[in-house]
Amino acid sequence: MDNKFKKIVPFLIILLTIFFIFGSYILYKNEIVNIKEYSYNRINHSLYHFKEYFSISESFLFAMKYTIEDKLNNHCPCNHPKYKQIDTNSDIFSLKDNDSILVGINNYDSTELFKNEINSSLYLKPIFLAAKKVLPDLKKIYYKSKNKFIFVSPGMNINNNKELTFRYTCPSWIDSINKIDSYKQFIITKAYINNVSKEKLITLSLPIYKNKDFLGIVSIDIKLDTLVSYINKIPLKGNIYIIDENNNSVASKFNEELNKKNQFNKSFLIKKEIVENQLYIAYPLNEKKIREEAFYKSLGKIFILFLIFIISIILLYLKNLLIKVQNLANTDSLTNILNRRAMKEAIENQIKISRRYNQPLSFLLIDIDYFKKVNDNYGHQIGDLVLVEISKLFKQLIRACDIAGRYGGEEFLITLANTDINEAFIMAERLRKLINQIKIKNTDINLTVSIGCYFLKDEDDYDSILKNVDKLLYKAKNEGRDQTVKEDLDVI
Repeated sequence: MDNKFKKIVPFLIILLTIFFIFGSYILYKNEIVNIKEYSYNRINHSLYHFKEYFSISESFLFAMKYTIEDKLNNHCPCNHPKYKQIDTNSDIFSLKDNDSILVGINNYDSTELFKNEINSSLYLKPIFLAAKKVLPDLKKIYYKSKNKFIFVSPGMNINNNKELTFRYTCPSWIDSINKIDSYKQFIITKAYINNVSKEKLITLSLPIYKNKDFLGIVSIDIKLDTLVSYINKIPLKGNIYIIDENNNSVASKFNEELNKKNQFNKSFLIKKEIVENQLYIAYPLNEKKIREEAFYKSLGKIFILFLIFIISIILLYLKNLLIKVQNLANTDSLTNILNRRAMKEAIENQIKISRRYNQPLSFLLIDIDYFKKVNDNYGHQIGDLVLVEISKLFKQLIRACDIAGRYGGEEFLITLANTDINEAFIMAERLRKLINQIKIKNTDINLTVSIGCYFLKDEDDYDSILKNVDKLLYKAKNEGRDQTVKEDLDVI
């Protein structure tokens, strides 16, 4: 068992190394997946705030739309209290107060529909005041009619026909008109920078109809500050964008150029819709930074895995060291077979097994004849070599279930499991003859041994066995050596 363990130790170390490398890789890849999932969940979670913001904005737009359309579709005249205060003394008509302005080309009384349209737009002012309390970024609301008049709250400076006409050439108007056929309802135009305040704004609009005829657009201008603040609250590294349907920047975490065209890699982009087909939140994943972050995040777990790896190697080393210590304690250092102390423990266990299963057990006590002369004539180095060669022969001949040990200086004890006295005698004779054939290099030594052969009896214990087999050995020596004497005293 010990030898088998020694053989598999290198394979166990290789297996542990593979486990450590593969485990580290799995931990690293899991961190990449976790970072991506976290990014996706954070974007998905923040989506609620953006949608809620635009949903509230859209609700005020619909309130404005229904205010005008309901009054236009009502066949009764809708006269606003301030309608009669409209100033018509120039090329434009106008109505101004502290909070709003109505201004248009001076043909306001040309049709009944035109009059109703003007009256209806005057009812938008309360909606602005209500919306301002809910949407702090709201800059203004307005109604632009295709009949060239505008209602704006809060007011703005439009003093003549030329200035009014210019309002119908601005990008938000043109963009809204172009999108009416595509979206029918809620329209988001390109973000822009106000020429006066230098604020970044975006315009949200809804078209107004009378019996399916397009009349104009109700719109609100909102600053991008709230959108940027929402973006900045998302706890993700790298830039985060609000983009339109053409991937143009509306707002971004790092305040990049407005309406900049972005070329995103679709494989590494988290993109969620805020307003259907018009506005999205986009988070491009930086694979290099994700890998770096995953590496640093996995270091702690990899370190723990490394500690497990090192501890496992140490345990293998200690186990191997323990086997070596046990071998040193149980093995004769010269012959590498069991020593006398270990031999006793092994034989006692073998006696128990033999009696439990009612199997015969035999013993051979072997002594090298005239070994002292070998040491005297050739030196202890040659004597040691003789002991080693004889021990090698034992290892080659005995079975795994048998036991061989060095009992004394030149004495060896062998136990033969499940072997009766006659089979043991045959084995002893075979050993004796093979030992006779051992040749020691550069010597003319003719090795012979005397062997006592004994079998286990019911009354025997370890000490009595040694006593009896030792008597048989000395009988072999007294009768001329180089022979085996078995327990029935028959002499070969």
